[in-house]
Amino acid sequence: MNKIAKFFLSVFVVLCFSSSVLAEGLTIIDPWARPVIIEGRPGAAYFIIRNDTAMADKLVKATSPYAGRIELHVHKHENGVMKMMQVSSIPVAAHAITSVSPGGYHLMMFDLNKKLALGDELPLTLTFEQAGVMNISAKILKKALFQK
Repeated sequence: MNKIAKFFLSVFVVLCFSSSVLAEGLTIIDPWARPVIIEGRPGAAYFIIRNDTAMADKLVKATSPYAGRIELHVHKHENGVMKMMQVSSIPVAAHAITSVSPGGYHLMMFDLNKKLALGDELPLTLTFEQAGVMNISAKILKKALFQK
């Protein structure tokens, strides 16, 4: 093998190893979603992201086979009124915990093709800018409106 090929192989191996370490540094804790008793109505999902790496990341996309689309949202107080706004990403700071919870960042699911009953599991695929794709399962729970 010539020197150029060895060099590119070495770079490829290092990049692959770095990506797997980074992906292992993100942990999703306590994923849950609210029940949706009428098919087609919107739903919301929540979880905690723990980033044990030295690199900041962003949640940039979420999908589920049960939802036609999922948007990343945040609640903000403006002029004494709480508003829900779509955002392009959810920031995940290095060596930190990011809460995706009621009253803050959350996933809004639209065009649900299945009812979400208490005790069911909701499959979610989360895509991070750096860490890549993570598949999780959120438990369908009934919690108070702003209970985290």
